[in-house]
Amino acid sequence: MNLRKLYENLACHTLLTNATDIKVRMRRLHFRIMIGVLLFYAFYPLTWFLFRRPSEALKRSVPQSVNGTTVWDGDTFTLRSIQSETIMQDQSGEMKERLKEPVPQENTPSPNRDEENLPAVLQKDMKNDAAAQTTDMQTTVEEEREDPKMGDGEKVVLHDIMHDNQNEKEISTSSGDNVDGILKILTLDGSMEKTNCPEQNRSKTENRKEMLQASDADTSKSPDECWDDYIVTTGNPLLSNSQTFLKIDEQHDAQTGWHFPVGPGLAQEVFCPQWSFPAASYYTTVEPTVPFEVMWRVWEDVDADSESVLTPITIKTASLDFTVMSYNILAQDLLELNQHLYAHCPLEVLQWSYRCNLLLKEIEKWAPDILCLQEVQENHYHEHLHPVLSQRGYICVYQRRTGTKTDGCAVCYQSSRFAEAAVSKLEFFRPETGLLDRHNVGVVLLLRPLVTTEAEVKEAGPPLCVANTHLLFNPRRGDVKLAQLAIMLAEIDAVIKSCKARGEHCNVVFCGDFNSIPHLPLYQFITTGELSYQRMPTWMVSGQEDLSYKPSYHRLFAPLWPSSLGISDTCQYTTDINKTRSQNSGTRGYSHEFMLQLRFCPAACVRPENLVLIPGVTDIKPDTSEDAQSYEKRFRDCLKHQVDLESVYKHVLPGSGFPEVTTLHSEGGTTVDYIFYSPKRPLTKKQRAYKTSGGKGLKLVGSLSLLSEDLLWSLNGLPNHIFPSDHLSLVARFQLELDDA
Repeated sequence: MNLRKLYENLACHTLLTNATDIKVRMRRLHFRIMIGVLLFYAFYPLTWFLFRRPSEALKRSVPQSVNGTTVWDGDTFTLRSIQSETIMQDQSGEMKERLKEPVPQENTPSPNRDEENLPAVLQKDMKNDAAAQTTDMQTTVEEEREDPKMGDGEKVVLHDIMHDNQNEKEISTSSGDNVDGILKILTLDGSMEKTNCPEQNRSKTENRKEMLQASDADTSKSPDECWDDYIVTTGNPLLSNSQTFLKIDEQHDAQTGWHFPVGPGLAQEVFCPQWSFPAASYYTTVEPTVPFEVMWRVWEDVDADSESVLTPITIKTASLDFTVMSYNILAQDLLELNQHLYAHCPLEVLQWSYRCNLLLKEIEKWAPDILCLQEVQENHYHEHLHPVLSQRGYICVYQRRTGTKTDGCAVCYQSSRFAEAAVSKLEFFRPETGLLDRHNVGVVLLLRPLVTTEAEVKEAGPPLCVANTHLLFNPRRGDVKLAQLAIMLAEIDAVIKSCKARGEHCNVVFCGDFNSIPHLPLYQFITTGELSYQRMPTWMVSGQEDLSYKPSYHRLFAPLWPSSLGISDTCQYTTDINKTRSQNSGTRGYSHEFMLQLRFCPAACVRPENLVLIPGVTDIKPDTSEDAQSYEKRFRDCLKHQVDLESVYKHVLPGSGFPEVTTLHSEGGTTVDYIFYSPKRPLTKKQRAYKTSGGKGLKLVGSLSLLSEDLLWSLNGLPNHIFPSDHLSLVARFQLELDDA
């Protein structure tokens, strides 16, 4: 029993295994059938397209026209005739009958030998190549000739394009100028009815001439001849009636193309005239294009309506217009030190020789009267920039950065427009303060306008204070930036006070790379004259980076800088710096206040080696605690300055609302460059009450527009083949009234 059950189990297992194998094989078979069906439907259109009959390709061939010239593909071309379809059919029938007739011998006398000359030549060539034509091609031609889709008066003629270098012939046609010659050819084809009456023949000839002249008048604007660079054999027996216009010319064997006459209707097919629309058409008339230059930056004049309505209308006074340019030109040493920022730029635009040429061209184009440059490499300034600028009439003042950096700031002005009254070169590296340990610099100039009257140049009008600086880049050191800015403002304030002491009003133009974003604390401090900084994060001063995600960061507390800097919280010198500078060394050469500033300096706190120890005199160490406490009490938690400044640019592109960009590199673009100026403010109530002539200050006339970040990236970023630096130049034009002094 056990063996029987074992056999039964083995049999069942074998049946199940076989059934499973059968199912697997059926599934594989079904899968292969499905794949075959899919491949069939996928490749059937391709195989039909590749292996279709030539006659179908000929039926679908359509001549193309490019730039007013027909593009022949060797299949067919269409000729439009002014004759009616019935006449053309009759002519084609006559042509077929004539082709079937035997060619008469040359020695056979003929009453009209001239009329049979050209048909005899054509029939001879056709008879030689008639054996090469197949029945299938004749059927195809007949089908195409009777295609119902063709319009009235249209015939399709098939040409075999055969490139035989040994029997290459040139076929040319007459240009259609000789009407009598064309009429003679038409007569040879039998298209004109022959009568025995010479009067009827003459009248029909005149009618034909009038028709041809009318057709020539319609196509007077078309070219006289058209060429197609293909060789066509003339021995095709299936040539249509239109080929009787062709005339064999064996004198020019070098010619390798068709020469078509401009006959009736042919010009419309192979010549494409310019579109002409009626006056009331929706489309504008087509005019020849004139080469134009893309102006990426345009000059924008200040709208006169933007001026305050409170400004009274006064009599026009003498004024001086001058242009100021501020430009960070990107020192080559800094470029090579930070090559990762310019990986997107082609190598040629990073070469100094290439950038210098673009830079000088840009300066020459805008021709500023005052030029403020930042990141001016010292050797490039002396070797390339200063010689060229001097030849253009500029007087330059240059200040290199302290430390190991090789760049600095430069201020150049036209000697024919301004005269130099005072110069101040500022260095921000003050190691004794413990805060100002960065090597940045600034330049402050006092200029006087020059006016030419009767061949005499003299100073006239109020003086102009021009300041240029490049503040620290480090986004996290807002405290250092504020201290450097305070030094610049204190120097500008001192220049203004010196002018006021002489009874003069001093206008200010403050340019530079401030490394600060618009409308953030440092920018607000310049434009509003006040900044509450207590417990403000240092990174927030400039806004170049958002470090709010960090758990802790340095904050600002009063006082921002030590008293040894000699600058108060109002950004003014604590002593009369002009007096201390003007005094000569000697007995009592320095004021008591100036000496008090030096009592706690590092040099004063070092004990000399040879100092004799005197009890109660030389053994006493200075106690700075009381002075430091009094200074901290005096230094408020709100910075202020007395210089009235306003930015030339509004930092938003008009119309689009996109932010303006003055610098761009691989890490992004933003605005860090500015031109601040002392504006001409509206009159106050007291000034209007006392009938004051007008507010003092500079009037902004116009400025050079800036660009958006997207547009700069469309130019492959900065620098590029148009702009030589990673900064854009800032250009503004001001008007200075000479009677405001």
